[in-house]
Amino acid sequence: MKILFLGEPDSPNTISWVNGLQEQGCDVTVASVRTDGSSDALAIGNPSLPPRLRVLTGASHLKKIIKEIKPDLLLAYRVTSYGYLAAKTNFHPLVIAAQNEQIVYLPKPTYLRRKFLEKCAKFAISKADLMHAWAENIADGLMRFGANSKKILTMHRGIDMEMFAIEDRRSFNTNAPVFISTRSLYPEYRIEKILDAFAVVVKKLPEATLKIVGNGSEEESLKYKTAELGIKKNVLFTGRVDHPTLVKQLQESDIYISIIETEGMSSSLIEALLCRVLPIVTDMPASRKIVHNKTDGFLISDIDPEKLSAKMLDAVNMHENMLPNLQKNAETIKKEFDRQTNQKIFVKEYQRLCEKYKS
Repeated sequence: MKILFLGEPDSPNTISWVNGLQEQGCDVTVASVRTDGSSDALAIGNPSLPPRLRVLTGASHLKKIIKEIKPDLLLAYRVTSYGYLAAKTNFHPLVIAAQNEQIVYLPKPTYLRRKFLEKCAKFAISKADLMHAWAENIADGLMRFGANSKKILTMHRGIDMEMFAIEDRRSFNTNAPVFISTRSLYPEYRIEKILDAFAVVVKKLPEATLKIVGNGSEEESLKYKTAELGIKKNVLFTGRVDHPTLVKQLQESDIYISIIETEGMSSSLIEALLCRVLPIVTDMPASRKIVHNKTDGFLISDIDPEKLSAKMLDAVNMHENMLPNLQKNAETIKKEFDRQTNQKIFVKEYQRLCEKYKS
């Protein structure tokens, strides 16, 4: 099966998904509005335009790419960007994947922009032959924009379990716990609030460490903030790392933190749980599915730095008692989120759609 995949070529999500499809024997070509064509990914639209304008104006160019590649199936990652662009080509079969439970997500929305993106979402969803929802909350979001429930496949794309083999953990040091964030350094991930809370933790545990794994537009301001807070020696910015290094960083950490306000089923959280890193995450539907509050992690709704720091200290104090539950949860997740198992199901659905349109 020849698949034309529309998405961000450097995204770990794209890379993992493409690798999984290739493992199933698919011939996958990636095309993107965020490349100039110098990488393996094909460039969509005019490279001199910003990505959002390339989404809005790139349909005719994408049609040319489709004519050249002759894919059996078009797969678009995210609804209001690549989903909308793909839908404008009127190519079928079209598969769209939703990234976030809100479908249309804006940190600081204006009325007109939100309405425009809602229109894009409805259009893309109306044209899709199949929609991926990583969890039930995302499926609910798709249906709010008119999706037919019969066209939604609710299942995570899966994690490469060979990279996340569970190993014996090092001994936990209550006086020197290692916290970790593996989210991108963009405003919606609220890393600055994690730093505020960690500064409170350091006052009580001077040997505590916070590793921030990832990159993004906020990196320099966050580094400046660590100096302002007087915790520069306790915080390690690793930048973006490859997957083997990410696994190593997780296995050498004790407590995972993510306080984004809304999202789908977080691969970063799944990876942390596979490495038996105790999570502190925002209380939302997707998190509740895989984290059980005060049993194998902490769900938090109030992100006030004082309250977050209190949860971080609770996690330190309860870490050893929760380890057996973390082990059980990791085994459950390993079965439910195996990439090879889930991608086989995906490909079977894709083949069904291709046969439908061939006939």
